[in-house]
Amino acid sequence: MTNTTIEVLMMRINLSADRAGMTAAGRKAWTIIRERASAFTRRAVGVWAALALSVLALPLQAATFEVGEKVFVPMFQPNPELDGYAVGFVDQVHDDGTLTLKIDEVVTGKNKTLAGTCHPSGGTPLAGAQILSDDPERIVIEQRLDADEVMPYRRGSQLYLKRENLSVAYLKYLGSGMGMTPDRLDVAIRRANSVGLPDMATAMKIAKKQVVSTQGRGFPVPASRALQKAAPMLDEVAEMVESHPGAVKEAARILGGTTPSHRDQPIAAVIVRLHELLEEQLGELEQQSSDPREVSGYSVDDLLAIYTGWYRVITADDTQPFQNAQVEYYRERAAKALESGEWPSLL
Repeated sequence: MTNTTIEVLMMRINLSADRAGMTAAGRKAWTIIRERASAFTRRAVGVWAALALSVLALPLQAATFEVGEKVFVPMFQPNPELDGYAVGFVDQVHDDGTLTLKIDEVVTGKNKTLAGTCHPSGGTPLAGAQILSDDPERIVIEQRLDADEVMPYRRGSQLYLKRENLSVAYLKYLGSGMGMTPDRLDVAIRRANSVGLPDMATAMKIAKKQVVSTQGRGFPVPASRALQKAAPMLDEVAEMVESHPGAVKEAARILGGTTPSHRDQPIAAVIVRLHELLEEQLGELEQQSSDPREVSGYSVDDLLAIYTGWYRVITADDTQPFQNAQVEYYRERAAKALESGEWPSLL
């Protein structure tokens, strides 16, 4: 008897009882049926619950590979601009789950394309690989790897291209930024999250805040307009980077000249770009008037709020000094300069 059959029978008996009453024998029969139905239902629920739990408890299985299958070996970095990869075929599948691969395409580091090749370098899954042919036109190497270091070619190449598209957006923003609309930055944020790059997602969120604040939707606007909403934007960015002290320190080292400029740490690179943009925009206002007290559309307090917002960013919201000084020091210095008719320094 199925659960559905019992439920239908119970409904019929119940309806009959409602219409004509029920004899003692009928009531007894009804009680027996109801108890058996309840027991059956409890057993059914238990079975389905156990089945659901067993399914949820199944470990995520690594992809299985066959001899001769084309495979992709990811050599990904926190900054997708530095991603590398290798392509080859499965030569042997071992009992311990490892694979011996014959690899004939290796791309590492910058200036990479899916068609390019170069020699493997240390620090990648290919470190220590046996070189079977070092012909620059057709390199062939052999390497034994765990299966979880290898991906099916189609899935791996698609993931690489997704990361590559993210890298293009990142470099575009750090460059001219032309055409990097809020919508395009939203796409970059989603891509960063989908490929497991939280720092890149944060960097792109900062970039979006900056772009939105200019009111130009990714296209050039005069500084007189671009800076109107800069102060609250900088305050929001300061709150965001407070939880990324390492990135702020790296940005401070780059801006302080103790570390060469680089793009390897996305949040740090975007903070440095933010400084460049502010310097350009404030410089444009300075061209309009050498005296900040006479800039059209901006009071001294408005300008001071922009400078203070930046000082909050470069000190991780006043949680770590920049060049041994806190926000208040830089704010007072900027206030004195503005009140004296001089343009302050951002650093």
